[in-house]
Amino acid sequence: MTLGVYINFKTEAREAIAFYGQIFGSECTDLMTYGDLHGKEEGGPEMDDATKKLVMNASIQIEGDTVMFSDTPPFMADFIPGNNVTLVLDTKDADKLTRYFDALSEGATKVMPLQKTFWSEKFGQLTDKYGIGWSFNLSA
Repeated sequence: MTLGVYINFKTEAREAIAFYGQIFGSECTDLMTYGDLHGKEEGGPEMDDATKKLVMNASIQIEGDTVMFSDTPPFMADFIPGNNVTLVLDTKDADKLTRYFDALSEGATKVMPLQKTFWSEKFGQLTDKYGIGWSFNLSA
């Protein structure tokens, strides 16, 4: 299992990825936009063209660790600078993932219950009782 860092931006994720990539000699090879999501998730939000171009998920390697990036579209919670970092638990062990999600759910605000998505058999998000954002991803 790995513990990763996820940084959210208002609309500057592409710019930040290029900036950090240049500094750390890393290239992003997995950028997905909200437009890539559009139509793949049943009941998904309506998006204008500008929102579809925003970064939904991308990553670069910094000294051997994965740092992930995303923009915050209008249909999500308000972007607040300073509260824009999330810890990501990524594992191939579905039972462990569920156990951690359930344990951290005590007193938490569930943003997205553990569920199947087009990128994972099990993915969920919550903000724990201390205000820390967590994402849980079952790796293939």
